[in-house]
Amino acid sequence: MSARIKPTVNNIISLWFSVDTPLRQYKIKLNPEIWGACQAINQDFTPSSSRKPVEQYKKNDKVAFARAVQEQLERSKAY
Repeated sequence: MSARIKPTVNNIISLWFSVDTPLRQYKIKLNPEIWGACQAINQDFTPSSSRKPVEQYKKNDKVAFARAVQEQLERSKAY
């Protein structure tokens, strides 16, 4: 089973916002560039709903987070 994932919105949401399980840890280990981008974005990300705990993010907050991660990944590819 391959745990390399494409950086789609749904995959990023699943990786960052899901419950911590051994499978999730395995995916994090195999996708360090996506995980690193998630961590970088999380430091400065402010959701539009102004909800601070990640557990309270609305769907549109999660989508905005994932799109910011995608942009971060694109910027890192450019260098």
